Amino acid sequence: MSQLGGCSAEERRLERRRRLLTASVSVFARSGFRGATVEAVCTEAGLTERCFFESFQDSEALLLALHRETSKRIIDAILEVKADLVVGAQQEVQEMLRRFFDFFFTHPTEARLFVAEAVYIGADAHAVCKKWRSTLGGILAETINPDGYCPGGMLPAAVARALLSIAIDWMEDGFARPCHEVVSAGMAMVTTLKPGRGY
Repeated sequence: MSQLGGCSAEERRLERRRRLLTASVSVFARSGFRGATVEAVCTEAGLTERCFFESFQDSEALLLALHRETSKRIIDAILEVKADLVVGAQQEVQEMLRRFFDFFFTHPTEARLFVAEAVYIGADAHAVCKKWRSTLGGILAETINPDGYCPGGMLPAAVARALLSIAIDWMEDGFARPCHEVVSAGMAMVTTLKPGRGY
């Protein structure tokens, strides 16, 4: 394995990949996915196109990687609640929702790309988004039902989609409403995952 300046070739490739992902946030936000080019992302990152293609097949692969990274950050923040807090199920879910909506408030550019761009670019992106909604819905269903009840069917993913809609509305309103109101709206959605509360 070749070394340069104490870093392996793989470490340098991963650093270039990270720079491309960071640059893509600005480029996609400025131009939209359809208007963004590999050249523009590389210019923003200060890298060559050869560096781009060593990590990504095309712009769609880059956006999907960005989506996966963003979704992991959101899920990780939510799962940290279980490690950080020893409280009742209701309080855990409220804190999960607070952290979920806080991501949209704190990282609005990444959040807009997460909910707007990746959903519409193709079948692969659709599958990634669907899996993420299923994961989020499953975590919330498990947390709100510590007795082991598990709502089946489409409901958990539908709740996740509803939470995304609340977050989008909040962003479009310029985050005018206080966070506790947004969390309360989200909580109303999550309680449908309890026995006898679904429709």
